[in-house]
Amino acid sequence: MSEQEPESGSGRPRVLILGGGFGGVAVAQELERLQARYGRRLDVTLVSRDNSLLFVPMLPEAATGSIDLTHILSPLRALLPRTRVRVETVHAIDLAERTVTTINPSTHREHMLQWDFLVIALGNVVNLSGMPGVAEHGLPIKTIGDALHIRNHTLDMLEGADQESDPEARQRLLTFVVAGGGFSGVEIAAELNDFVREAISCYPSLRPDDARVILLHSGDRILPELSPGLAWFAQRKLLERGVQIRLGVRLAAATAHEVHLQGGERIGAHTLVVAIGAGPNPILQALDLPMERGRLAVDETLLVRGQRRVWALGDCAAVPNPKTGQPAPPTAQFALREGRTVARNVYATALGRRPAPFRFTGLGQLVSLGHRSAVAELPFGVKIAGFPAWLLWRSFYLFRLPSLERKLRVWLDWNLDLFFPRDLAELNVERTERISLAHYEPGEAIVTQGERADAFYVIIKGEVQVLRRADGQEVELARLRQGDSFGEVGLLRNQRRNATVKAVTPVDVISLGRRDFDLLTGTWSHLGRIIEDLATSRDSGAPPATAQPESAGGDARAGSAPGS
Repeated sequence: MSEQEPESGSGRPRVLILGGGFGGVAVAQELERLQARYGRRLDVTLVSRDNSLLFVPMLPEAATGSIDLTHILSPLRALLPRTRVRVETVHAIDLAERTVTTINPSTHREHMLQWDFLVIALGNVVNLSGMPGVAEHGLPIKTIGDALHIRNHTLDMLEGADQESDPEARQRLLTFVVAGGGFSGVEIAAELNDFVREAISCYPSLRPDDARVILLHSGDRILPELSPGLAWFAQRKLLERGVQIRLGVRLAAATAHEVHLQGGERIGAHTLVVAIGAGPNPILQALDLPMERGRLAVDETLLVRGQRRVWALGDCAAVPNPKTGQPAPPTAQFALREGRTVARNVYATALGRRPAPFRFTGLGQLVSLGHRSAVAELPFGVKIAGFPAWLLWRSFYLFRLPSLERKLRVWLDWNLDLFFPRDLAELNVERTERISLAHYEPGEAIVTQGERADAFYVIIKGEVQVLRRADGQEVELARLRQGDSFGEVGLLRNQRRNATVKAVTPVDVISLGRRDFDLLTGTWSHLGRIIEDLATSRDSGAPPATAQPESAGGDARAGSAPGS
């Protein structure tokens, strides 16, 4: 049941802003300024998934330790003192009834919010479903959680490589692949390259040349948004610092150990950062509104076509660039100006005045290349590269931070970074073990004979074969398919695996770590008995009454196939 939110009772027009990114916050801030200046009051509510504004342009630096993660977060309630902020997720939009249904993440209750004017700034979503395994094993760079995960994962790889004696396994640990040669991909590749090569000096058994950062791009040059000259300068700088650039290649699939390219090539790597895969927000796809390439179609005043009280901006809207006529780029500088335009038009409409068209054409493009270098393309054809462009990049984004406190904190971070090495402490806020998804390609080993048992697996999709090596020969013991499980015997008996499981087809599995497995089987007695019976039958080689024939054939993960 949805809870109907009571009307304000003030008689003021209700403005509902969906999205707490650059665009949505800019709308609310400008509306606060307009109300203070002109006196006409509005009832303004902003709905955001998070309670803070993330300064996305500095996310790559936060991911690699150049600046503190919290310093690029600004609390919304401090930024918007006269706006009602609701930290909720948008569930549905009803244009006919002028309502929006939201869900509170703490109480899980639905709330129905009414509006007279609606502003949609929900951005886009990461959609990697078209590439098997990429959603499970790729690391997106879109949220502060993504940045923290990339940092922790990179440090995990260095720790593992420092103790690894097998050269091939060490190479996979020290190979970092970034998919996407646009702004985000180039900046995270550059920062990751600097971070890894600097951090390696703290590991006695590793050398900077052991690390590989590989940037994949489907086009014939990186940074297609820039002029060819600046793009080639950026490419040359990255190559000089050891970044390997692969042009004309496309990502096809990923596993925990490999990156698969279209055409069949495989790159051995445990790390894949994905700066691709932006897709339309499913909430907006459910609306009967005109779209352009997955984005809401708007007119020159940013009013959604066919609507009189609904505006859209930012990544989710195809805002026409006044200079080119093409959709404006989904960057922070455009989102900020779009937000101000929308706020003025909402306010004008509330006063019965004529809305104004969007006039901003851009202040240029800036891309950081790490190691105190950048490229910049400014108005009137001015192009800057190298150290001056890096100073310009930092100055521009420093002054775009939304508060003096955050400006000072980031400025101090940057200055300290000149004198001290980056912090290598792992900020692990996740549980040690958890239920997770994994994808494997044909021929890849899910588990290997002789390794310690550490997880229980359930096959969601695909087929695997159970193999055991004895007397120098590998024999197939069984095949397992969707719905089958393996791995329980090694966990229950605390044994090493005595068989290998390999994917026959593309395989998706659910994995459950030891502690979660013990918790589940210990508290759910019925499941515990079933799994114990299955483990006993696999120890003896006889199928239990509760098991399917395929499941009883062998337990590769647990090392308990028939005859073991």
